[in-house]
Order: sequence, then C-alpha cells, then structure tokens
Amino acid sequence: MSPRKQPCSLFKLCIKSCVNLVNSACYVIEKSCPENMFDECERQAFELKCHLMSMLPVRLFDVLCSERTCCQYRGDPRVQLHVLTHPNMTVFRKCDLDNGIPQPFWIETLCNFSRLVVLDLKFICTDEILQVIGVSCPLLEEINIVSRVDICKYLFNASVLIRNVSDAGLCSIANLKHLRVLAMDPPRNERANRVGRCVSQAGIIMLVSELPYLEELRIESCDIGSTLIGTVMNIGPLSLRKINSHFASADGIRKLIKICPFLKELSVTHLSEHNKDAILNQISLSDLRLNRLDLSFFSYTDSMQQLLAIKGNYLTHFSLWEIDHSLTLDAVLSIGQFCPNLSSLCLMTQSKCLVIPRYFKRPEKIFSELKSLTIGNENFDIDHILTFFLDCTQNLEKLVLKYQTITNLDATLLHLLEKGSFRNVNYLWLDCTLEVSKEVVKQVIQTCEKLQMFTVDFTEEMTDVHKYINENNLDLKLGSY
Repeated sequence: MSPRKQPCSLFKLCIKSCVNLVNSACYVIEKSCPENMFDECERQAFELKCHLMSMLPVRLFDVLCSERTCCQYRGDPRVQLHVLTHPNMTVFRKCDLDNGIPQPFWIETLCNFSRLVVLDLKFICTDEILQVIGVSCPLLEEINIVSRVDICKYLFNASVLIRNVSDAGLCSIANLKHLRVLAMDPPRNERANRVGRCVSQAGIIMLVSELPYLEELRIESCDIGSTLIGTVMNIGPLSLRKINSHFASADGIRKLIKICPFLKELSVTHLSEHNKDAILNQISLSDLRLNRLDLSFFSYTDSMQQLLAIKGNYLTHFSLWEIDHSLTLDAVLSIGQFCPNLSSLCLMTQSKCLVIPRYFKRPEKIFSELKSLTIGNENFDIDHILTFFLDCTQNLEKLVLKYQTITNLDATLLHLLEKGSFRNVNYLWLDCTLEVSKEVVKQVIQTCEKLQMFTVDFTEEMTDVHKYINENNLDLKLGSY
C-alpha cells in the first residue's frame, strides 16, 4: 500500500504559527494607519521587526520569508515583507503576491541585502533593480532576473508584451563574480528590439564572459549552444556545466567544446540527415567527461556505439530519441554494457527491430543502477521490453511509459506486481493510450509500498478509489488526463 501521510514536523508547525502571528500583527498595524500615515505604519512595522530580530536567529528570517505564503496575508504584501526581511538574510525568493509591488520598494529594500547568496526576482526584475543589485549584493551565487512583463495595448485591438531587462541591466550585474547559476530572458530578434527593452545575444555573450564561475545559464526556449558558437568574439574557456544545442553541426560542436571544456551535461538536437556521425565523433574525440547526454533525432550507428564505448563509463543519465528504426536489442545491450553507472535512461523509438527473443537470457549487471526509466513510442512489445528492464534493476523509482497505439496494460502490470518489480517505484506515469482497469489501478495502489505519484487514463468512475485513498490517509496523488 502507498505510504501514509505523515504529520507536519514540529519545526514546520512552529514556522506556520510564527508566520500567522506576524501576519496578524502586520494586518493590525496596516489597518490602524490610514494612507496619509504611511510613516507611522513603517515605524510600527520596523519596531515589530526589531522585536523579532532580538528573539530569532538571522537564518530563521530566511525560512520565515520563504514560507510566508503558508498563511495568506490579507493586506499589502510590502508590510509583511518589511517585517520578515533581515539585512543579513542570505536567501530571498519572491512569491506570486509580490508581482504587483511597485519598483521603488524593491530598489529601497534590496540595497540593504549585502549578504544575499540566492535571489529570485522572476517577473519583477528591471534594469533599475539590477543596477542596485550589481552594487549592493556582491556575494550572489544564484539569481533569477527574468524580466517584469508589461502589456501595451494598441488602438487596432492588439497587444504587445514589453520586457524591462536589457543589455544595460546585464552590464550592471557583470561584476557579480561569484555567480554560478543565472536565469534570464531569451535574446530578442531585431524586430522585437523596436518594442521596449530586451537583451541581445551580444549582451548574453558579454555577461557570460565576465562571470568566471558561471556553471548554469537558464534561458527558456533558447539555443544557448548556437548563441555561443555564433559569436565573432573570442570567448572561453567558460565554466558552464550545462549546454543545449539545436540544429548542431560537427564544426559547431567542436567550437562549443573548446568554449566550454568543463561540460557535464550536453543536449544535442540534429534534424538533418547529414553530418550526425561527425557530431558524435567530435564528442568522442573530446576530453569531456559527461554525466548527462541527451541526443534527439539521432540513429544508433557505429559512431554512437563508439561514443558510448569511450564515454559511457562517466554517464549517469542518457537519453536517445532515435529515428531510422536503428534501435535493436543488441544496441540496448550495448548501452547497458558501455554505461554501467546509468541511473536514468530515456529511449524513444519507432523501431520495428527492437524485439526480445522468446528464450533470451539477459547478461548480468546491466542497467542494475537504473532508478528512472522512460520508454516509448510504438512498434515494440511493451510487455517484453518493460519486463526486460525491470528484471535488470531492483532500484527503479520512476517509470514513464509512452505509447502511440492503444494497448491494454492490465496483464503486464499484474505480472510485474506479482514479481515485486514495483517495490521501490514512487512515480508511475502511463500514457493515455495505455488502458488500465479500475481493479488493476486499485491493485497497483495496494501493492506498491512507496508509490506517491500515479498518472493513468481513467476509463471508469474512480470515486471509490479516491475515497479509499482519503480514508486510508495515503500520501498519493492519483491523476488522469
């Protein structure tokens, strides 16, 4: 049976109680001071802050501030923030309630946080705020500067999203030399440059070149690899550990490896029919010791097998979106033999050649460390393939099955439950094409002792199953499509 919900720890109860008391006091202060008595409101809030500072350790302010949404505050969030922030706090992450707070508050507040190590300003950041951060927060190691977005409406019934972070803001934080993780907006094209502020590829290149310890650059929907490869500037070596590169070429990958010689995680997407083996050969010839390699729209060729033979011993995560029907059982066995330390594997294939012979005897000690498995899409016998992988490992915690053909999975699940193959699984996601009866859903819940996330397409009324989960106080999220 899925694990039962555990009561909150005494520490969490104390934090919630403390936040609730602070919220009540802030609300009393706010309502007792009309708008024309803002100075008095600020004075009383400051007195409350000083009272808390005299009783609580500094690090507790980090926790209280991060947990302030555990109890809803009915008033102006600036009053609550004024009380729960501390000059020596090291972590500040905004919440959704903060999005409406005007810019002057942030400029006045952030200039006092000289000891910050982590700062999240997603959707509230502007160039003006970054100017203050660049001067006042020299110890920052992680920052999210995704811009505040304004909506500008035009007379012809159209609207444009206007961002508030530009290359000028990036220049302001270029002296934060301790930065290791940076999340920001993607660069905009020339047409978008005419509307509001935005960052450019040149601005991103400038910034990463100035940050000697930057390991991770998080830019949503951005081909970071192409951005680095495409620059005419002489940059590198950079400390970046994670890179994604779409529409890659062999020359581009060679240049990227030269710019980022310390890569640990590489994602490559290649849609052309040509030059794929040359890309794989460049990775094989490099000095990279990758922990994670994601390859999309590749074929399992001799070059890929050679790459895994050379680099596979370092890999803990491997993902292959395979085309050309090149994935065979021999290829899967090679992945297992060349990558003995894999804890996460994703294989997406349309191959008709992936077949488990009837009297096949699998080699020992392949995929034995596997904790996360994602397989799909069709043309293989899902019962045989799933049984093969679950016979290899006793440690599987996460299983994701994707399939394009409507298939009943009852017999497969019952067989694997009987063998105890799901004993450690806590996350199970089944595609909507996989039919599972209500009785089998119940058996999965009753048999899997660690299952906490279960997604399956409901073809029957499941009210009694949800009732069973609630009545037995199970710590399980059961979802459908």
